[in-house]
Amino acid sequence: MYVLKGRVIDGNGGEPLEKGIVEVTDNKITAVCNEWEYTVPEGAEVIEVENGTIMPGFIDQHVHMGVGDNYYKIFERHAYHAVCQVLRDMKQILNAGFTSIREVGGLSNYLKAPWEEGLIDGPRICSSGKAIAQSGGHWDYIKDYPIEFTLHPDRNVNSEICDGVDNVRRTVRMHFREHCDFIKIMGGPGISCQGNKIFTREFSDSELRAFVEEAENQGSYVAIHAHAAIAINAALRCGVRSIEHATLMDDESIELMLKNNAWIVPTLATSYMSWQHIDEREPWVKEKMSAIEGPKEENLRKAYKAGVTIACGCDFGGGTITVHGNNGLELPLMAETIGMTPMETIVAATKTGSKLMMRENELGTLETGKLADIIIAQGNPLEDLWLVSKADNIKVVMQDGKIKKNMMKGICCV
Repeated sequence: MYVLKGRVIDGNGGEPLEKGIVEVTDNKITAVCNEWEYTVPEGAEVIEVENGTIMPGFIDQHVHMGVGDNYYKIFERHAYHAVCQVLRDMKQILNAGFTSIREVGGLSNYLKAPWEEGLIDGPRICSSGKAIAQSGGHWDYIKDYPIEFTLHPDRNVNSEICDGVDNVRRTVRMHFREHCDFIKIMGGPGISCQGNKIFTREFSDSELRAFVEEAENQGSYVAIHAHAAIAINAALRCGVRSIEHATLMDDESIELMLKNNAWIVPTLATSYMSWQHIDEREPWVKEKMSAIEGPKEENLRKAYKAGVTIACGCDFGGGTITVHGNNGLELPLMAETIGMTPMETIVAATKTGSKLMMRENELGTLETGKLADIIIAQGNPLEDLWLVSKADNIKVVMQDGKIKKNMMKGICCV
């Protein structure tokens, strides 16, 4: 049994308990209350937090691992090499206080069982499996290469090509056969892939409806990569629930999101880091980023004020630019760019994430009966949200009731 004493932010959005208690027995949270309401049981290990904050483990809701920042390099290494990169990325993500991830295109679906068996360490995984793209679409990576490069299963572990309604149905069914949790599709051009104008769309309405129908038949949903309003609105009209990026959404987009109970994952951190290293990116990246950066902040603020659900995902791929371990950067960027309060941002990174993972009954908040995924951050993130952007400020990481990281300097363990 562990008893954590100190400032508690439970992830529900209410006022923190300045002198709170979180009790953990085995792998579950068994009490959350004020210190004056609680008597420490004999034999419990007490962690007394003097200058820090106890919070639910963060959930990165848009992540790729083992992809890197240079798509040419994908074809230079084997899938086994990619697995090693993913194992490195998982350790970095957990070290940053993210006890769970939602991977929207990658190989982590095949690592869920090893993680559950305790063979590997890292965040718990919710995975779409490979992202699904149309021929010539986003994540049909380098258009100067033959399409066989993208189709090669031992080289490209992140995406697969799918064209036509019949192929859509079979592809989705095979994804769920392999225990994927949801479906991720590429609905329009992206920043990092070669070619294609950013203001267009991919997949037809009939294909989109087939994706949605097959996912809903499995009790799940479809997430779509989409920047342009034409792609966003087509997806929403066809029943897609999760809009990744949503950069150029318009008033119709916001109306459809509210009507359909859909949500946005803005992915601000990857753009932030790309601008810091723009000369290291492929030549087409700067041109595309320049085309969309202007209206992005205004559109996100408009969606936030309208009441659209906004989730927290950094879109890092692991590499030399979007390095995992900096995932917490997304939180202060959301607050500064969108106008969310620090508490709203923390809720987006915890409670909202558990809903996207379809595990809100187990994760996302500090409540009795939930799994003990808990972090202790140095200082008070409600006063300085940039604190959580640095892994060194995440002093303790507990996952499933087990302490995975312990840097207690400045925080007293009694």
